Amino acid sequence: MLKHLILSWLLLTLAGYSFAQTTAPGYYITLNNDSIPAQIKMPKSVFGSVDFSKFLFKVDVQDSNNSMKKFKPEDIKRFGFIYNDENFTLYSKPIFTETTLRFLQPTVLGEKSSLYQFQTYDQNGVPLGIFYTLEKSDGTYAFLTTGLKSLDKFKELLKEFYEENPDLLQLIDSRFTERKSVQADMVELVETANK
Repeated sequence: MLKHLILSWLLLTLAGYSFAQTTAPGYYITLNNDSIPAQIKMPKSVFGSVDFSKFLFKVDVQDSNNSMKKFKPEDIKRFGFIYNDENFTLYSKPIFTETTLRFLQPTVLGEKSSLYQFQTYDQNGVPLGIFYTLEKSDGTYAFLTTGLKSLDKFKELLKEFYEENPDLLQLIDSRFTERKSVQADMVELVETANK
């Protein structure tokens, strides 16, 4: 009986701990470019671990007045926080169309071209694919996904986006031959675009 009581107490304590609301120190940038310090609520998975993929659609923040606010990507420009001694910044950027915004993680930020991404998972936590948003300094965007059946279509979309730069077109032709190297190829492409 005592064993069952101790085990029950331990399980309840662990469950309470894993589902406890966790926040991290951070900030958000308003549409008017004001930087507001805030505590960022860490979204939890069913199992109690932090689920960063939930930041794709919204972020919950606690401001200096201890009031909770929920922001969608169209409400703010970006937000950032420190979690486990690591800095995170997510930007409000378009996917699919220019009016469909999500919070995306920057992979390469450059003067001429930038690369943002997010990864999707199925209900079991298995990666489904990576979605990329490319952005030029003039504000034009391209949206790509590793979920395309053919890498040829992926390369076609990249060539269309960088059609004015023959060096980048040549780089695109020589890269993107294997799905496992797409991430590294994307980073190399955007870094080359910024030279």
